[in-house]
Amino acid sequence: MGNSTRTLQKTVDYAATIGELNPIISAAGFTTTIAIEVANDVMSKMIAQRFNWKWNRIKVSPFYTISWQQDYPQYPLANLGWLEHAYGIDINNTALPKPIFPIECVRDLEATSSVYSAPTKICFLPNNQLNLATQWAGPLVKYTNPLGATVNPNNPPTAFIDVNGNYLILTAYGTTGLVTPFATTNAAPGTQVSDGTCQWTVVDPFGSGFRIDPLPSQTGTVYQINVIAQAKAPSFANLQQKLDPIPDDFASYFNDGFIALLHRHSSNPAVRAKEPQKQMDWLKAMAEARGQADREKDNAGFIPDRSIMSEPSAIPVGPAWPFGPYGVG
Repeated sequence: MGNSTRTLQKTVDYAATIGELNPIISAAGFTTTIAIEVANDVMSKMIAQRFNWKWNRIKVSPFYTISWQQDYPQYPLANLGWLEHAYGIDINNTALPKPIFPIECVRDLEATSSVYSAPTKICFLPNNQLNLATQWAGPLVKYTNPLGATVNPNNPPTAFIDVNGNYLILTAYGTTGLVTPFATTNAAPGTQVSDGTCQWTVVDPFGSGFRIDPLPSQTGTVYQINVIAQAKAPSFANLQQKLDPIPDDFASYFNDGFIALLHRHSSNPAVRAKEPQKQMDWLKAMAEARGQADREKDNAGFIPDRSIMSEPSAIPVGPAWPFGPYGVG
C-alpha cells in the first residue's frame, strides 16, 4: 500500500473547478498528455527539493564487504536519487549489541588501494562507472558467504563483465563450474546465469551501485553496509495513478504546483501572465511544506567510539571524523 489514496484524476478535476483553468482542461483537443506532463514536472520539483522527505526515504538492501573489493553493483536499484546517511555493522561479531559505526556519504570517491580501517565513506555511481573484473574467476573456484564467517573470506571479485558485455553480480555463493558463464547479448536486468553451484544475475549498467573507501582487507572484519537514501521522482503514466510517494497530508502542495504550472498552457495571454506569481505562491507553499516536515530537532552531539586508552584512530580526518589521530582536532 502506498502513501497516497488520491489519484491524479482528482487533482485534474480540482483544477477544472478554477474558472480560468477550466477552458484549458475542457478545450477540444486537450489530452491527458498535458496533465501527465505537468504532473511529472510538479512531482520532479517536489522531490528535487533539497530536503530529506521521510515519505520519500528508502532503505537500500544491505550488502557485505568482500576482500579487496571497493565497488559493489546492485540489483534492483534504479530509483536512487541521493544518499542521506549510511552506517556499518560488524555483522559477524558475537557481542550484543553488535558494533555499529557511521559512514559518511559523499558525492564521489576515487579508486583506491589503501587498506587501513573499516569503511568510512561511501558514494553511489552508475554500475557502468564502477570498476568490475573483466574476466571470470575461473573453474572450481569457491565463493564463501561472508555472512557468519569468522574472518573476511578471501573471495575473488563478486562482479564481472561477461564476454557479451553484460554486468554480472554474484547472487548465490558456491563453487564455480567448468565453463565461463555468460548471458546473451543485451540480456535483461534480472537474468540469472548458473555457474556450478554459484549463480550470477545481470544488472542494469545504468542502475546504481556503491563505492566504499578504504578497501576491505584480505582477511579482516566483514561489514554489513546499510544505506538510507532518497528515491528518484516517479513518473505518471495515466490519470488513475496515485500521487505516491506524496502522502495525503501533502497533496494540497501538489495541487498548488499543478495549478501553477497549468497556467502556462492557457491560450489566454492574461492567464499565462499569471504563471510567475503562481510559481512564487507555490514556492511559498513548498516552504511551508518543508517547515511542516521539519519540526523535529536534528541529532547533534559527540559520542566517542573508543575508550581514551584505545589505540589511535586510523580514520582519516574529515567531516565524519573531524579529529586528529588521538581524537584531538
